[in-house]
Amino acid sequence: MQSKSIDSPSLRWRTLGEEDHRTVVHMDLDSFFVSVSRLMHPELIGKPVLVGGSSDRGVVAACSYEARAFGIHSAMPMKLARRLCPDALVVRGDYEEYSKRSDEVTQIIKEKAPLFERASIDEFYMDFTGMDKFFGCYQYATELRQRIMRETGLPISFGMSANKTVSKVATDEAKPNNQMKIDFGLEKNFLAPLSIKKIPMVGEKTYALLRSMGVEKVHTVQQMPIELLQNVLGENGGLIWRKANGIDNTPVEPYNERKSISCEETFDKDSIDVSMLKALLVKMVEKTAFQLRSENKLTGCVSVKIRYTNFDTHTMQCRIPHTSSDHVLIARVKELFDKLYSRRMLIRLIGVRFSHLVGGGYQINLFEDSAHIINLYQAMDKMRILFGAKAIQRAVGVTSSLRTFNPFNGISSSPEKSGKLSEKEYCYQVVIYPPKHLSDEIMQEKKHFAQQYKFPRAEKGNPQLVLASFYQDESVEDALVKALDEVCLQQPPFEIQLNNYNFFPQHSVYIDVLHPFSLVDFVKVLKKKLALPPSMASFCFHPHLLIAEQLTQQLFQKASAEYEKKEFRNSFILQKMVLLRRKDEFDLPLEIREFEFSSVMLVQRGSGVGVL
Repeated sequence: MQSKSIDSPSLRWRTLGEEDHRTVVHMDLDSFFVSVSRLMHPELIGKPVLVGGSSDRGVVAACSYEARAFGIHSAMPMKLARRLCPDALVVRGDYEEYSKRSDEVTQIIKEKAPLFERASIDEFYMDFTGMDKFFGCYQYATELRQRIMRETGLPISFGMSANKTVSKVATDEAKPNNQMKIDFGLEKNFLAPLSIKKIPMVGEKTYALLRSMGVEKVHTVQQMPIELLQNVLGENGGLIWRKANGIDNTPVEPYNERKSISCEETFDKDSIDVSMLKALLVKMVEKTAFQLRSENKLTGCVSVKIRYTNFDTHTMQCRIPHTSSDHVLIARVKELFDKLYSRRMLIRLIGVRFSHLVGGGYQINLFEDSAHIINLYQAMDKMRILFGAKAIQRAVGVTSSLRTFNPFNGISSSPEKSGKLSEKEYCYQVVIYPPKHLSDEIMQEKKHFAQQYKFPRAEKGNPQLVLASFYQDESVEDALVKALDEVCLQQPPFEIQLNNYNFFPQHSVYIDVLHPFSLVDFVKVLKKKLALPPSMASFCFHPHLLIAEQLTQQLFQKASAEYEKKEFRNSFILQKMVLLRRKDEFDLPLEIREFEFSSVMLVQRGSGVGVL
């Protein structure tokens, strides 16, 4: 098929010399899910095909070009899509097959591209800058595309230009199964006649707002002052203006393995059956934990998501020692669910996500694991590999079934509790308060955040490092105080260095602790001394001082842009910790006791060690 190209010297505009620009290629597998389905079932070729859930509450994950002629598009409710095209064939997705085919394409690109980024399961960016001296970038990209089609049988399109934004738009314009090159200097002219919906970051709401301002084509945005868009859309307005003018300095990020594994389930009928929901969570954990072990990975963060019948969505997560063990992860997931599900409202969707992944095999817990548990997991995994994922599973999950396809992805005390504490049961926390001068400085930053981003919750709560959270009956409080006292009497003071701002992905801003080895060791001692079961306690092995949490995605993007550039460096000598108690998260914490560390302090200076 003949490629498309725009090359007219009279239209060129330049701010850089020819030798200074980059060469970025964007490749996108055309209607990827549909194309894979057609490879497996050739009888689908030439017919309108919808991939997704077959129930009325399902959504269209992908559709063929024949189906698009009826006005169908991705993410459309399946009920509406079938009404628009009654003759459409609905195909259940096969995510394992999609992953396999995507990996085949990735491997080919990996062999040929000097630098590439896998943006999604069917989308890739490549940086060919400098290769014109040796191969000719456009010819090289053309040969790569032809090889992918020849070896995989999948149609693929690409766009080439000086940056990621223009290349992506060029790919969309080249489809289906074609290619397009936008020569350096023609980016602005290429974008000008297109609809503003073609610009990445312009969603339905932004499009509606711009249309209400009389903006329809990219050309109009190019003529507007950047300040006008920033006044209307905030910081995103500036980004959209630059993209509309063909300006994008975003680098092609080297391909990394995925950073999370998740599993979600949307119910055909909303449910309030807690037993069924927990059984489903167990099944999700079993599935994703087996996936972790199969890929030789461990997770350090567990998240649970629920979506109520009114579409309110809530997510909660906790950091854990890296593991891939079912029994540890199930306990954590149930705890998070008990904490999260507090409204007694019908639930529409439930999900589990494991993130902060690292490579490595199963980590043995010397205090809780046994050879029997290790051998059990190895035997179960072998059975699943030989006979399928459903060959062996916990009895509680047998009556629950999971959809195996998700095209868009990419503490109550014990698990038996219903979510409320008994009359004499309290939530306890072991925390560290920074010295007053440092606490005041951090508090000023929290107030700045609250005012700057209109997020008053940032001001609530004193700056603190949380070491442990757990639930205990009031009757054991004296024994708890005694145990903490014994720990502190054996612990000399040590230095805590605070170093710059960091982020929990998409929801929190905090100040990091630099080289927290002494603090982490102390938390380990604390955990061993208290000897609480995992379902009763949470210990923090990633100590940090929180600035703000539970941010919306838009607010997080704005805040992270500011705090990535800001610096914060300070330190203090940790000499004491505090035990707090409260009934629930809405109560003000009551300070039970302050614990001072041993008066003996080791201070390292140069190659010597001094004793104070």
